[in-house]
Amino acid sequence: MMISRLVHFRRIFSLGFAIGLAVCVGAVARAADSPKKLRLAYAGWEIGTAVAYIGVDSGLFKQHGLDVEELPIRDTLSAGVQSLLGVDLLIGFGNPLAVVQPLASGCDIAVIGSHVSFDQYGMGVASSIEAVKDLKGQKVGVAALGARSDLIARVMLRRAGLDASKDVEVVAAGLAPQRALALTKNLVQGAPLREDLIAEAKKAGIKILEVKSVPVVTDLLMTTRSFIKRDEETIRRFMKGYAAAIHHFISKRTESLAILKKYFPGTQGISVDTMYDAYSAQLRPLPELNNESLQALMDVSAGADRRASKLKPADLTDSRFFDELKNSKFLKDLYVEKVSL
Repeated sequence: MMISRLVHFRRIFSLGFAIGLAVCVGAVARAADSPKKLRLAYAGWEIGTAVAYIGVDSGLFKQHGLDVEELPIRDTLSAGVQSLLGVDLLIGFGNPLAVVQPLASGCDIAVIGSHVSFDQYGMGVASSIEAVKDLKGQKVGVAALGARSDLIARVMLRRAGLDASKDVEVVAAGLAPQRALALTKNLVQGAPLREDLIAEAKKAGIKILEVKSVPVVTDLLMTTRSFIKRDEETIRRFMKGYAAAIHHFISKRTESLAILKKYFPGTQGISVDTMYDAYSAQLRPLPELNNESLQALMDVSAGADRRASKLKPADLTDSRFFDELKNSKFLKDLYVEKVSL
């Protein structure tokens, strides 16, 4: 009789323990699944903003446990550390000086991802120049300090072993036609020219060197190191949702276009299609951190602030979230076909 009661008691205890454990596990699961709030700011309209719109409107950020509050920023040119005041994460890219100079001053900023375009460029040079390295001590013409052509020139110069902030004189020479004209008059001895302009430049007698693919930053994903330290899990969820939004963007054209066209007048439908095609061709599975293109940002800033000359891309970036996703099962499950990262 005693044994029977003991067995009965053990069964009741085991059942009660199992129920209690299930309740506790359920409570923990609900807590883990509760959405985290993220204040996300956009500085201008570029590829990163387009991807984020897809992530929000398609519910992908919500699926990855985020409650996103969107905050557009009007001052797109400064889109730097000051734009992070009052927000958790910023997508945008304005003037490189607005990003790097505050960093050189000790400000709290971290780039967790970027978008980079790879364009074919050559260096137009004076007839006396045989190689890009021969531009040392010469003038190199760009559109403006921090402009796309400036960033491209700095990548090309660094590849040749030159430091644009001390080995050459970078000068504003206008858009590509004006830069080509400046070359013919020997006002500058070097200028980056896009591949589609090279044929015309050669007809004008301009020598072209090293037509190669050059990376240039088009958008940055920025936060602060203090926010990462305070809420690392929110950044991790964001990066997963963002990667899922990239996949949605490139694999679901009709649905993605429908979302993007909500934010543009109907008369701009054709331009939205063109924009989608351009962005889709540029997108990679993850917002990569390309050291060449990021170093160009440092080089631009070093021309205006010598403190920036000591900075390296690692001082600006936090790559742990990118690295976690790069070889993850999550990414492999998103892309059935093998992708190159």
